[in-house]
Amino acid sequence: MEEKKAIFIIGVIWVCGSLLSLPNALYSKAFTYSYAEGELRTICFLVWPDGSPGYSTYDYIYNITFLILTYVLPMGSMAFTYTFMARVLWGSKAIGEGSHLQREFIRSKQKVVKMLIVVVVLFAFCWAPYHGYFLYTYHFPDVVNQKYVQHVYLAIYWLAMSNSMYNPIIYVWMNKRYDLSVVLIEHCWLFCTVTFFCENLRKNLINTLQSINLKF
Repeated sequence: MEEKKAIFIIGVIWVCGSLLSLPNALYSKAFTYSYAEGELRTICFLVWPDGSPGYSTYDYIYNITFLILTYVLPMGSMAFTYTFMARVLWGSKAIGEGSHLQREFIRSKQKVVKMLIVVVVLFAFCWAPYHGYFLYTYHFPDVVNQKYVQHVYLAIYWLAMSNSMYNPIIYVWMNKRYDLSVVLIEHCWLFCTVTFFCENLRKNLINTLQSINLKF
């Protein structure tokens, strides 16, 4: 790929990502609440012009758009691409007719495709409940009053946010070319990432629980 084309594509991705996040910058508001213990806590909450999330038509349209742009279209394009690649790599007659070097080259490509498919399937599994939750609560708003809905939401939120930490594990597991030094670096990086992730997740979960309790 040419350098100018790559820069253009990266720029488009950044612009689209910024536009997709713009509603959060426009409609997020900070509220300060006083608790029974006398503690003051400031919470950032998304308030749409026609209501709060779960009861807002704007929020529903945004979630549909977000679902299509960040989940349906990427999953569809990757499914089509990897299916085509698999048909070429596993269905080619040259696999049994080529030289040993050609067969090894094709096998290495097959391993890469398998690894990418696992990454995509895991991405789909982790993020599907997250997108489904907001659509479900819009059509069935009474569910947010159920006893354990906060715990369900936090489990779904954790599953979605934890997706990024699985990729290094998959790379080490499915790529035998990783030598010991790379594996050690990956493990150290993974440990630091998980530690940082868990600490931030703990803080986010506390704020989310408080915002949910305040809302309902």
